[in-house]
Amino acid sequence: MNRNTIIEVVAEMEESKLKQAAPNTGENPKNLPRSIFIKEEDPRGYLRETVDSIFSDKFMAFLALLLVPIILVEFVVKLSPAEYDFLEICDWAIIVLFIIEYTSKLYLSENRWAHFTSPWHILDLVIVVIPFVQFLPFLGLKLSGSASLLLRLLRLPRVFAAAGRATSGKNRNNAVTVQPAIEGETIIRAVDASSLAANPNAPQKKLTWDELGNELLSKNQAWIDIYNISDEGFARLSKILQVTEPHFKSGMMDEIYPHIDYLQGGSFIFLQSVQITYPQTSRDFLAISRSGFLLVCNGTKLISISRHDVDLLDRVLRGNPAIFKNLDGSFLVSVLHAVLDSLLTEYRASLSELEIDVIKIGDIPRSKLPRDFLERIYHMTKEVTRLDSNLVHFKDLLSIIISRQVPLVGFTDDSEESFQLLQDAASYLKEISDELVENLKSIIELYINQESFETNRILKILAVITSVAVVPAAVSGLLGMNLLGIPFQAYLWEVVFSIGITISFLIYAFIKLGWLKT
Repeated sequence: MNRNTIIEVVAEMEESKLKQAAPNTGENPKNLPRSIFIKEEDPRGYLRETVDSIFSDKFMAFLALLLVPIILVEFVVKLSPAEYDFLEICDWAIIVLFIIEYTSKLYLSENRWAHFTSPWHILDLVIVVIPFVQFLPFLGLKLSGSASLLLRLLRLPRVFAAAGRATSGKNRNNAVTVQPAIEGETIIRAVDASSLAANPNAPQKKLTWDELGNELLSKNQAWIDIYNISDEGFARLSKILQVTEPHFKSGMMDEIYPHIDYLQGGSFIFLQSVQITYPQTSRDFLAISRSGFLLVCNGTKLISISRHDVDLLDRVLRGNPAIFKNLDGSFLVSVLHAVLDSLLTEYRASLSELEIDVIKIGDIPRSKLPRDFLERIYHMTKEVTRLDSNLVHFKDLLSIIISRQVPLVGFTDDSEESFQLLQDAASYLKEISDELVENLKSIIELYINQESFETNRILKILAVITSVAVVPAAVSGLLGMNLLGIPFQAYLWEVVFSIGITISFLIYAFIKLGWLKT
């Protein structure tokens, strides 16, 4: 299958996905590719984030903390009328900020009733409402001097409310706790060469940890797949294989690049499967998630290990049902080839999707691009660059296998030729990824040039307006300095006519310079 055919097939798949996701609902009116398209969210979301950043919990807790000494100081110290008025001004300034914060957050909240009935927001409401009790007719209003006993008593609930609000920031931040992920059961399954040779649909054996040790001691050729493995599982596996746990690099498995480590008991081949994650909200960007896994070549056994719930064995067998028909003692080589081939298929599909998106992005007018287009393209370029780096290491890994530096039972000249084909495919994908990176950089450069051109045009218009406006401004300045009649007399119509002629000439000059062209 050539490159154009792959792109056409993936394009049809992408169009069908988009039709299923938004069938004539107007969700994507600009027909943007999924890499930069964001579903329209709550229109008040941006304002809500702005208000939350300005009136943050820490800032409002600090204001509430300031209220406590302002309210209590008159209970401790005898204040003069001027001092009392100053504290009153500070008090009301803070109350005004609380009013702005409460009303704006209530208006912009997604669920106003839930916001209103929240205990912490009721506390905010108490802080806002209590100061206005003094304006009730039976209490009277006193702006200077010491407050009446009743008004002083009304300040006490405010002290408790302000103190509670000052400590609420920490409680609010801790209100939502993330539940620890519950680790699933570690799955260990095995298939052996003799069973698959007799029946390609032979059932897979499910093993326990104890049975795994016995299976490794046997002499038959087998593929053992272990997934959803925990840290405890890595510790047990290190004891069974008699390999120290750091060699598994379990904590870095998702981030480490494809490569091979050599040990006395076999070879450790670190690989990564990739999957494109498209943005779902305005805070998300296109990302290429990487699920790392490890292949251990141990004598006649190949062990695949993954921390994720990825059934690699089933995926490879379903995707390549005929790969084990002619084993001829090369079971380990066949399995390794099938796994690497499935990874290249994933890389090929991901690059094809990205290539289609880049082509679509290049055809979109700038007016239809999202506001954060440049940032999104930057993240996309970064992800493709990482994918490009993975392909480089993948090619190097294949070179090591072809040179037979990895001890594989049954590796023949025919096997070398098969892996050479995989290396050629990896080289081809590397060329596609390089081209994608260059295209994305060209899009970024074009976008920046267009922005610079628009900015330059605006600056030219401002320069024209300034140049035209300086003529009447200069003349009016001279007239304002009582220079009329020196050295000759001039009438108003003559001044206006002279200004009009000068402005007309300037506009004509700018038109000839091309500064007023659209």
